[in-house]
Amino acid sequence: MTAESRNAADLSPKDTREMEGIVIVKVEEEGTDDEEDRFPTERSNTELSPQFLSRSTTMNERALLSSYLVAYRVAKEKMAHTAAEKIILPACMDMVRTIFDDKSADKLRTIPLSDNTISRRICTIAKHLEAMLMTRLQSGIDFAIQLDESTDTASGPTLLVYVRYMWQDDFIEDLLCCLNLNSQVTGLDVFTELDKCVVGRYKLNWRNCKGISSDGAANMTGKHSRLLENLLEATHNNALWNHCFIHREALVSKEIPPSLMDVLKNAVKIVNFSKGSSLNSRLLEIFCSEIGENHTHLLFHTEVRWLSQGKVLSRVYELRHEIYIFLIEKQSHLANIFEDDVWVSKLAYLSDIFGILNELSLKLQGKNNHIFQYLEHIRGFQKMLLLWQTRLKSNRPSYYMFPTLLQHIEENIINEECLKVIKSEILIHLTSLSQTFHHYFPEEKFASLKENIRIKDPFAFQTPESILELNLVPEEENELLQLSSSFTLRNYYKTLSLSAFWIKIKEEFPLLSRKSILLLLPFTPTYLCELGFSILTRLKTKKRNRLNSAPDMRVALSSCVPDWSELMNRQAHPSH
Repeated sequence: MTAESRNAADLSPKDTREMEGIVIVKVEEEGTDDEEDRFPTERSNTELSPQFLSRSTTMNERALLSSYLVAYRVAKEKMAHTAAEKIILPACMDMVRTIFDDKSADKLRTIPLSDNTISRRICTIAKHLEAMLMTRLQSGIDFAIQLDESTDTASGPTLLVYVRYMWQDDFIEDLLCCLNLNSQVTGLDVFTELDKCVVGRYKLNWRNCKGISSDGAANMTGKHSRLLENLLEATHNNALWNHCFIHREALVSKEIPPSLMDVLKNAVKIVNFSKGSSLNSRLLEIFCSEIGENHTHLLFHTEVRWLSQGKVLSRVYELRHEIYIFLIEKQSHLANIFEDDVWVSKLAYLSDIFGILNELSLKLQGKNNHIFQYLEHIRGFQKMLLLWQTRLKSNRPSYYMFPTLLQHIEENIINEECLKVIKSEILIHLTSLSQTFHHYFPEEKFASLKENIRIKDPFAFQTPESILELNLVPEEENELLQLSSSFTLRNYYKTLSLSAFWIKIKEEFPLLSRKSILLLLPFTPTYLCELGFSILTRLKTKKRNRLNSAPDMRVALSSCVPDWSELMNRQAHPSH
């Protein structure tokens, strides 16, 4: 027996079974040279068989697609990239092993989910979503943008730009770009970077931009900034600029008379004393828990948060008795403040009025809202301010519009002199609010909207006389008359959003639809930018301050849905 045959004969049954399906080992004393020649041929034929190739290719494609899907979910949930390998994969293996078997669970190990792999997948998906968006915008359709600038956790300036455009049967809102700026940039520098991205990189035409929305900060609209000026020049003054309604309302709420401002400052001092020390905070929490209060914590006041004032004042008033006892035990002079009935009454009023302002602010937030809705909220609040002033000036003043203050007056004995002082302070504040609202929301700004009220409800004009009062051209009058007479279109108007309604009938009534779409297209608030910055703080934390957040932001905020088959084809043919 030759040495080769002895080695083959020494193979144990276990070793032979492990090699089954790859090659059949047959040990003979003669013809070993022929078997050795046939060994690589049979192995090659087995590995190149159609079933073997199909099975391995299918498994690889499934593992690759699974890797993309996991990366997509990681970005959508704003999770760390290591979560896929450290949390998602072990959890999936535990579930599959529990429900099925170990063999099925081990198949999940073939899915590439490392930190770097997830980062690459997110970048690939982000480029794919960006390409989908650019394909739509480069078709020459009109669009509007909203933009805002803020800083991340690494103190780096970040510019967010959202775009709204008409696609298929409605408006679509999407993230246009997330630009990381240099530390010291002027308004001209911001415009230069934005122009490089929009025109140089995306190949878009500024003339198609019909609306620009931003806040009124000096870095956006200041006389030395020139950002807004350059943007309007780039659009050939075809774009309409809107000062963010939410930002305007926040500026209005800051107008507080000095006496009421003292109440707010004292409330902030009380909160800082109670929460500035961890010991004080724990003691107050324990005390409120023992009494059985629904809330046991005070809230810090943050100037940049629009809803902060109302929530802080409401919580201080709600826990006023507990805070008073706590301050006495701590021998703080702030306890004397709660002994003043006028101060507590003013606190109740501020809790009410800022709660109402918070409700208005929330109404101005949201996606896919049009300017007529915002106008209705603003006009309605202005009329309420006038009504409340009239109520308080009457011989029998009523405080029904301020439920917390009304309850406080009913439960406590407050003399007439104190009530006169309180009423006077409230009247001064309401008058100031009313004047400031007229300053930030002037009548002339809404004059064009009143002229185009037919866009809000085209079926309100049923007679030729009412249509003639709109001063339309003859072609538009004919379209409006036909439109208002259609029962089918009336049903569409009731079931569709306002923008979707005008887009649906743009072929049948082109003149009215074109004007309506151009008026509804521009953004009114910068709510999406503010929402984007909130997500940025979740993505770019102190531990991830070197993260390039643009791809994650794109995937997390994009309205487009990835085409997974196209992504897989690009992965298989990278040269394409």
